[in-house]
Amino acid sequence: MRPSKIIAYAWLGLCALFFAFPGVWMVVQSLKRPIDFNSSPPKVLFEPTLENYYSVLSNPGFLNAFRDSLVITGIGVGLGLLIGVPFAYVLARFDFKGKNDIAHFILSTRMLPAVVIIVPLAKTFQMFGLLDSYIGLGIAHVVLVLAVIVWVLRSFLQALPPDLEESGTMDGARPFRIMVELVLPIARPGIFTVAALAFLFSWNDLFFVLTLTSFNVQSLPVFLVTEYTGFLAVRWGEMSAAGVISIAPIAVIIVLLRKNIVRGLSMGAVK
Repeated sequence: MRPSKIIAYAWLGLCALFFAFPGVWMVVQSLKRPIDFNSSPPKVLFEPTLENYYSVLSNPGFLNAFRDSLVITGIGVGLGLLIGVPFAYVLARFDFKGKNDIAHFILSTRMLPAVVIIVPLAKTFQMFGLLDSYIGLGIAHVVLVLAVIVWVLRSFLQALPPDLEESGTMDGARPFRIMVELVLPIARPGIFTVAALAFLFSWNDLFFVLTLTSFNVQSLPVFLVTEYTGFLAVRWGEMSAAGVISIAPIAVIIVLLRKNIVRGLSMGAVK
């Protein structure tokens, strides 16, 4: 191997180690007893235990929060894809006045700090009775993920050759049928990519859930903050175990869709 390649692999290894360290540390902390993770300096060698996982999984509040996160994320990502996929197709394939202005307006919803839109959003939800509800949180998460879905999928669709769509138009197919039957099957890697990214943003959201809910709905990020952080101490073992379980759905999605995600990213989904 050439020295330049050795340096490149060494640098990639250091970067991977740097980004993996917090996750590895969380797993190690979840296997410690209180006497172990409160020791100074931290213990490297210790007798692992699963007591923290038993405590977390036997807590009804954690299971309810896990269910609420799945419901909220499912609604947000589902509605986001239902709106964002046709939106991205129109912006990528049709020419009309103000197209770029609309695209940049959608992007601006991602650039704005969440605190700017939370007050009008809360007032609107209060008017329609959507505060502290699954539907309300799902709609709020559409605002959170729509810009990512539209812009990433738009870039992906623009990289696809339009020959197949032109042949469909010559055969008399309408634009909606062309999109559903011709474009979406080809764009499946890009759709999987934006779905995974949207799931990641929605699953990790803390601000919207913290401000738009009170008692009926509680997602995992809010539960971890309120349940395991006390006035005098933090229950690090249980919090770490809950964190490991919380990232399990994201890890499963990445493992199952890794080929489609890599293909979608490499074909122009992210520029």
